[in-house]
Amino acid sequence: MNKAGLKIISDAMESLGLAYSFMRFNVADGEEAPDAYFVGEYEETGPIDESGLQEASFLLTGFTRKSWLLLEDAKEAISAYFNKVGGKTVIADNGSAVAVFYANSLVVPTEDAELKRMQINLDVREWSVK
Repeated sequence: MNKAGLKIISDAMESLGLAYSFMRFNVADGEEAPDAYFVGEYEETGPIDESGLQEASFLLTGFTRKSWLLLEDAKEAISAYFNKVGGKTVIADNGSAVAVFYANSLVVPTEDAELKRMQINLDVREWSVK
């Protein structure tokens, strides 16, 4: 996954007003964690053919100690932004193309009765011009 794909997701989360960080969410000393926040990570698959297509699964994991509705509302916003059909497509500065689509979500059990966790899966497709 290239930096353009990571930027699309980061920019989307910011525009949606959702607290997000890649790999680890840190809260500065003296600050409180947001009511809900998301952490992103990805898994790439190998190229399928010589077309330059690279695919990845991007996992957005949301956490809250408040209401499940915070995560459900975020899921709705993310799924609308990265529509299953049209997705979000960007041509990067280097000429490569990146398309991100909402795939699915699941509620992830935790051992902490107060902690609520939801995983939102995005499909990322990148075409390189190199």
